[in-house]
Amino acid sequence: MRMRQCVWGLAFVLGSMPLAARQQADSDRISVPLSDPSRPAVIDISLVQGSITVRGTNRKDVAVVARPETDRPNRRSDPDATGLRRIPQSAGYKITEQGNRIKMSSDSPNRAITFEIEAPSRTNLKLSTVNGGEILVENIEGDLEVSNVNGSVTLNGVAGSVVAGATNGSVRATLTRVTDAREMAFTSLNGTVDVTLPPTTKANLRLQSDHGDVYSDFDVQLAPSSTPVIQESRSSNGRYRISRNRSIVGTINGGGPEFELRTFNSNVYVRKGR
Repeated sequence: MRMRQCVWGLAFVLGSMPLAARQQADSDRISVPLSDPSRPAVIDISLVQGSITVRGTNRKDVAVVARPETDRPNRRSDPDATGLRRIPQSAGYKITEQGNRIKMSSDSPNRAITFEIEAPSRTNLKLSTVNGGEILVENIEGDLEVSNVNGSVTLNGVAGSVVAGATNGSVRATLTRVTDAREMAFTSLNGTVDVTLPPTTKANLRLQSDHGDVYSDFDVQLAPSSTPVIQESRSSNGRYRISRNRSIVGTINGGGPEFELRTFNSNVYVRKGR
């Protein structure tokens, strides 16, 4: 099978450009061809600083707009720089494609970059960022794995299966269709978890908020296990332990794969779509 690998990098290009041209290069538009446009692509993005947006459209390639942000001055004083003017720098990046898998990353964890992407509607995603950015996905069908540490995750009009999590941000998702027999999870530590499911979704729900409330307009049939479960165990060092699980467990539309919706410091909402 013929394999292709394409690599684009901004660092070398910027380094060879005059300063005036570099200051104007605030965004790059790139078309990334797929090895086999008849098959779903996989987009894999991992950032330390920055935002990610992916929108599904009727296309056979992947269009990328990369917006490197200018870095801020270092707070540490530099006596050797006295009388000199600081020249700002921006992040470089790398994009590779091989076997329909597209990987994107920044060349510096200390400099932020924003990726705005248009992809075929049937695309699998693996997206993560840590600081200073949001993740937005719209009109994509596939296996979606999304995580954000210091920002929110928003999924609009998506279909398939989802594992989405945030630490200091909300997780909001509206699904138009769910994959049969696939478990899903929507979790946050310090943010709201708000999920809208198709009205005919069959699922076993596991819902929990440690310092908030749980709401739904589905007819959730609570299972006997919704009463806190006490689990007993004895470890190898002889310690005996009893743990009490306080999750709400119930079914919608007769039950199905398990969907976990959990937060620590906010509320959980399970909404019935139209």
